[in-house]
Amino acid sequence: MTSNITQSYIRHPNNIPAQISLSADTPISPNTTSHCGQIGISLSTNTFYAIGTALEIQISIYDPAFKATGHVAWCIPEKNNHFRTGLVFDDPATAYAVRMIEQICHIEQYRHEIEKAEGRHLTQEAAAHEWILRFAKEFPSINNLVHP
Repeated sequence: MTSNITQSYIRHPNNIPAQISLSADTPISPNTTSHCGQIGISLSTNTFYAIGTALEIQISIYDPAFKATGHVAWCIPEKNNHFRTGLVFDDPATAYAVRMIEQICHIEQYRHEIEKAEGRHLTQEAAAHEWILRFAKEFPSINNLVHP
């Protein structure tokens, strides 16, 4: 069951800094019937968050850091007192921006993995080119994401 819930969310790489904090935005009801049309990401948190909680995510891959506000769609216990938390973003512009920043995070993770595994130092542009050729077709698009 867990894999069905989490598989349609973009998994934020653990090695890319992301901070989560409570947002002043209004929480949504846990009884919200559908997240259709929303983009979601999942990330590891050390706090349990109730469904509907408004959270701000800050991803510090560039300066200034990227910030967006979303709502908790699900929160599942993991090992070592951590939780896999799914966030959805209702606004289409925010959803698009989140998807783009997550692609950048995955490209940066790829760049570090190649350097570690193969000893090749890739520029951001070269890493983006390789990643796009290898993985872009598998990266969820806004149109094909399905949410619980």
